[in-house]
Amino acid sequence: MANLDTPSDCVNDALFRGDEPVDGTSDFLAATRRRAVMVHHDIHNRYPFWWARVYPPGVFNTAARITNLTITATTVGTSVAATLSAAPAGSVSITGRKILPSGQPWFARVTAHTGGGTAVTLDSVPTSLAAGTATVIVQDEYQLAANLGLFVDGLWTEDGYFIELQPEERIRKDWGDLPSPSWPPTAFCRLDQRRVRLSHYPIASKRVEFPYSTQPDDIDPTDGTTELTIDPAWRWLLAEGILYYLYLMKSDKRAASAKQDYERGIEECVAYQRRVLMGIGSHPGQSVRSPFL
Repeated sequence: MANLDTPSDCVNDALFRGDEPVDGTSDFLAATRRRAVMVHHDIHNRYPFWWARVYPPGVFNTAARITNLTITATTVGTSVAATLSAAPAGSVSITGRKILPSGQPWFARVTAHTGGGTAVTLDSVPTSLAAGTATVIVQDEYQLAANLGLFVDGLWTEDGYFIELQPEERIRKDWGDLPSPSWPPTAFCRLDQRRVRLSHYPIASKRVEFPYSTQPDDIDPTDGTTELTIDPAWRWLLAEGILYYLYLMKSDKRAASAKQDYERGIEECVAYQRRVLMGIGSHPGQSVRSPFL
């Protein structure tokens, strides 16, 4: 078989080893191609492999808190219309930010606001707010890159601080829902594919960098010309994963062995990446002792 350079190469390799014709007549061809797309995603969902890392790393700026405005909300309930004492500076929209009314044990999320305006819609107001109620407007949730797959480690601030990724449950349990100020935040969590929440909101605008691997688009399993982004030394993983599912569809007893080879290959690839990044000494920065010493 040819080198495993393209999606089609990997599909044909799996078909050949699975005792299926590679001339387009296999009864399993369509299903095997679908599994190729699935396995490609599975590989990238396992670990932030070096070939999928985005350069330069992702970056975002935090929003400084706003403390010079007051708010009025004469009604209570959900989706409540409220009015700010003035438009936020810079004609920015504060949709998605949180309102912390003075003296209240709750916050409200801004669900609608047009930059340059004073009218806002709040998701929930349990107690009416008299005209001129002092408020702090903060942002502790941010939407990151559209192709965000896996974080390499966490977030890095302009001051050189590291912010670790934690489950959302820990953020809520340890720091509560009512936002509080601190920089750097202790931790952050993912709320969905792109949105993160910081354990504490920043007082000032800060630069935050996040190394990450991409969530790739679907591959075209019929493509025999476009080179895979997977490192050439590890493209066999895609072929091995496809072969496993082909065996499975054929009720072939060799499926278990192919599954083991695929899973072992993933572990070997992760271990190889760690050796590449850390060296092969027993400790970081320590070289291997020469056999002649």
